[in-house]
Amino acid sequence: MATSEVSDSLHEAENLAVQLSQAICCGDKDEAKRCAEKLAALSFPVSIKVDKKAYPQDQIRLKVGVEDAELDSYIPITMMVTVDMTISALKIKVKNDFGFHPSLQVWVIGKRLAKDTDTLFSHGVSRDGDQAFLFIRSAKAASLSREQQIQEERHQRLDDILVTMERISLEPRGTSPPPATRAKPRPPPLLPKPVRLPCKPERINSMNKIVGWTCPQCTFLNKPTRPGCEMCSSERPAGYKVPATYQPDEDEVLRMRYEQEASLQYTRILEEQRERNYLNHLETDTHNLISNNNELECPICFSPIEPGEGAMLRECLHGFCRDCLKGTIVNNMDAEVKCPYMCDDYSCDYKLQDREIVSLLSEDEYQKFLELRLSIAESRSENSYHCKTPDCPGWCIYEDDVNEFECQLCNETNCLLCKAIHKDMNCQQYQDDLRIRAANDIAAKQTADALQALLDNGEAMYCPKCQVIVQKKDGCDWICCLMCKTEICWVTRQARWGPGGSGDTSGGCRCRVNNQLCHPNCNNCH
Repeated sequence: MATSEVSDSLHEAENLAVQLSQAICCGDKDEAKRCAEKLAALSFPVSIKVDKKAYPQDQIRLKVGVEDAELDSYIPITMMVTVDMTISALKIKVKNDFGFHPSLQVWVIGKRLAKDTDTLFSHGVSRDGDQAFLFIRSAKAASLSREQQIQEERHQRLDDILVTMERISLEPRGTSPPPATRAKPRPPPLLPKPVRLPCKPERINSMNKIVGWTCPQCTFLNKPTRPGCEMCSSERPAGYKVPATYQPDEDEVLRMRYEQEASLQYTRILEEQRERNYLNHLETDTHNLISNNNELECPICFSPIEPGEGAMLRECLHGFCRDCLKGTIVNNMDAEVKCPYMCDDYSCDYKLQDREIVSLLSEDEYQKFLELRLSIAESRSENSYHCKTPDCPGWCIYEDDVNEFECQLCNETNCLLCKAIHKDMNCQQYQDDLRIRAANDIAAKQTADALQALLDNGEAMYCPKCQVIVQKKDGCDWICCLMCKTEICWVTRQARWGPGGSGDTSGGCRCRVNNQLCHPNCNNCH
């Protein structure tokens, strides 16, 4: 009794499902509501889906990026599809076109993992140029063996034969001949013998030798021209060469054409990507300060930074809020500003570029920063000299053969030998005047003490002829007095030549006479 009731309920549910489909198709809301309520009362599981006729039937071009797990490669291809196609049907199409088993295929569309029952339309694929991603798993990861593949193909052939037999044997009522004239029943068609995949006729030459290469992973025999295993995608052995007399069949020619087209597409896409990257780089280079595109957290103050409100450093791509970067520059005491990013295990050593610093500081703040840089450069330069005019910021880096420095800021001429400004006096007159004034003038006494310290430390000496203080700033051991023009050997502290002047070796330091240096530490006094 219970079985009869269930059977009646199933018949009623089937009728209601048909009526519901017709009501929805006709737009009859009341009838659809009535059928839905009755179906809900029966509590039978019901499947509702949109009919294929509702979808656009025009084919579109789907751009597919294919990545192989074994080869670690990415190849773009284009497929002609319809939007009502399910992922399951798409997998079968890929298998027929390219030979990848459905169980090896993983489809990702719109950042979602696609299910076999999903349609392309449900993932937003509706027009030419829409994109999808296909990941080809290895046969090992998919737990697919060669025997399973062969068994599935056999089952598929059996299913096709059974469907054909049913279509032939089923006849409408009243059309069969009388029993006396009815033909004898035909014997059932013989099933074709299973074909061993590795031994296809077209892959055996006239010497009965198998042509192709055997996969080292799954032992599947592949056609000679295949770059990877048709079953598990393993690479072709490195030493294998396609026989010179081998003629590829139509499927191979078609596959190689597809591979060539895919390679051309891949090359074109790479070139387009390079051009886009180049144009983006040119556009970015026009900005002195690069803003952040995504929301981030400042690693200094830990405040959230909205897109466009922070700054990304060009050298290291670390992002900060602008206030923290500005504070880093203002409080910096070095000529270069280091990236402030720091964590327990790492401290960034990259430097901020000048155009980034200019964009973050005001005009006055940038001027102070430049002055700090100049001050640091002066203090670190070995041959630097600061103008002796009070409160003048001018300074220079002098060469060995330069004895005067004319400041471009105060227009005063500084004597680099006397370390002072002495207008209308030569060095000897200034030094004589300095000795006289040192008794009563504190500033003059300080200058005289500084010169005496140079003499005591060996950084200056008296000219052996006119007794004016001279100093060697750099270079070799040859110097010349500015007053009397006497050539002096610095290392021996005496005249370079004898009384006869230049070339007279009867006196002086006698350097190079008899190939002997004037002093063990002589540094080219000649």
